[in-house]
Amino acid sequence: MSYDVLVIGGGAAGLAASVFLGRAGQGRRILLIEKAPRVGKKLMATGNGTCNLTNVKASAADYHGAPRLAQAALEAFSVAETIDFFTSIGVDCAVREDGKVYPLSEQAGAVLDALRLEAQALGVEIICDCKVTALKKQGNDWCVMCDNAKYVAEQVLVTVGGAAAPALGGSAEGYRLLTDLGCEKKPLFPSIVQIRTATDYVRAVKGIRVDAALTLRMDGRVAAQSRGEVLFADYGLSGPAVMFISRPVADWERQKRGEMVACLDLLPDWDSDTLCARIRQRSELKGRTLEDLLTGLLHKRVGQTILRVAEVLPLTREVETLTEDELKRITRTIKNWKLPVTGTQGFGGAQVTAGGIAATEIDPSTFAIKRLPGVYAAGEVLDVDGDCGGFNLQFAWSSAYVAAQAIQNNR
Repeated sequence: MSYDVLVIGGGAAGLAASVFLGRAGQGRRILLIEKAPRVGKKLMATGNGTCNLTNVKASAADYHGAPRLAQAALEAFSVAETIDFFTSIGVDCAVREDGKVYPLSEQAGAVLDALRLEAQALGVEIICDCKVTALKKQGNDWCVMCDNAKYVAEQVLVTVGGAAAPALGGSAEGYRLLTDLGCEKKPLFPSIVQIRTATDYVRAVKGIRVDAALTLRMDGRVAAQSRGEVLFADYGLSGPAVMFISRPVADWERQKRGEMVACLDLLPDWDSDTLCARIRQRSELKGRTLEDLLTGLLHKRVGQTILRVAEVLPLTREVETLTEDELKRITRTIKNWKLPVTGTQGFGGAQVTAGGIAATEIDPSTFAIKRLPGVYAAGEVLDVDGDCGGFNLQFAWSSAYVAAQAIQNNR
């Protein structure tokens, strides 16, 4: 069957592009192909189901890989235009103090439904359960080969997503559509992902959440820093503060060079002298054992684990027996608990893929594949990954808009 435009991939970028194309279609036949049984499965999971659509603070500084592509996309389709776009399809938005933008309903399903319904209303044809296996040039057109069918289109937009979150449809297979045609791909690695550490002590505090400052050190040098919620897990560390700065860990894991350490400050609002003095006061409480020395200052299990890490034992000792050296060791451990990093939870736990089709392959003004006239790409398949906080979806919307506009202009 023949179409004017064929979009491969029904995720955020593909759905948005379909709407943009449909609005400017002027009778053009547009087909969206999705390999999964339904479109937008990963979109449904974003923001833990609330869908952090964008961030009013978005700039090129929030992106990695090829930030110049992100900048070009943001300049063409801004955050304000994104909010207006979603309002136009029935999704009213709310901006939070931290700059994150959510649908007023806080339902990712509402965002997906609005995109899908708008695309269908504009005459976009959607086919699911259809895996694209190859792209082939056919005269002036492109032949899109699927498992059980083939489609011909004048122009093709590749929005196949990345390798992150395979349970939600993520896969590295989609990159082959372009690499088989000679396009360069930058190495893939997970981003916005949980961190694995030595587990000697963290397993004892599994499931506990703390507000902490986290510093990643690579061979002693600061690689990244954050502060916020840290969740202890049986494999290491999770939580927003961890995932926000996980990218250097994944890159380190890929390259396998040097030593990475995660350093936790469990009481970041207290300086060491004040903390040591407070623990010294606690050591004067009558009838207490080390088991309860830090109870009320830290979660009880966390406090007991800190004592084990600091090698201040046994926990049955009277607090009055603490030496000055032990008080300082406890303080240092609370302020700088060092956990050797062993890696990440991989693509299975990742929200985003770092790496992808190289920026040198892309015209930033159109998001066309330079070596493949008539083929465009947008979203996570490209070598652009943003920080946590709505930045990756913003790139999906913006890059989809640029590609859709270029396709319309080059009809």
